[in-house]
Amino acid sequence: MKIKKETYNEMIEHCRNCLPYEACGILAGKDNLASIIYKIKNVEISSISYFMEPTEQLKAMKDIRNKGMDMMAIFHSHPYGYAYPSHKDIELVFYDVYYLIVAFEPEFEVKCFKIENRNINEKKLIIK
Repeated sequence: MKIKKETYNEMIEHCRNCLPYEACGILAGKDNLASIIYKIKNVEISSISYFMEPTEQLKAMKDIRNKGMDMMAIFHSHPYGYAYPSHKDIELVFYDVYYLIVAFEPEFEVKCFKIENRNINEKKLIIK
């Protein structure tokens, strides 16, 4: 998956601003390049899980469709833990998109995954 540098930086900033809680949102774009970020409220207000505010999520998805873009990824952060999908993260996979995780502790890392039928496959994330 490819992501514009500005969009990547905005995603990291959003996740950092939500600490100590998990942040979440959607990335959209065209031709396998994410260029738009939708920062969506985590209604769980938790540092170990997230659930996107349904109205904001629906509004973002409609906007993506109206702009002729593709929903490319769902992202969220792990304030305390590694950038690897948790059991609950896997349960929340409803779309055939990439899943990005931004981890802060014990070390900063950003990883990209495709999750299909509970199978987790790490994918390369290219920042352009």
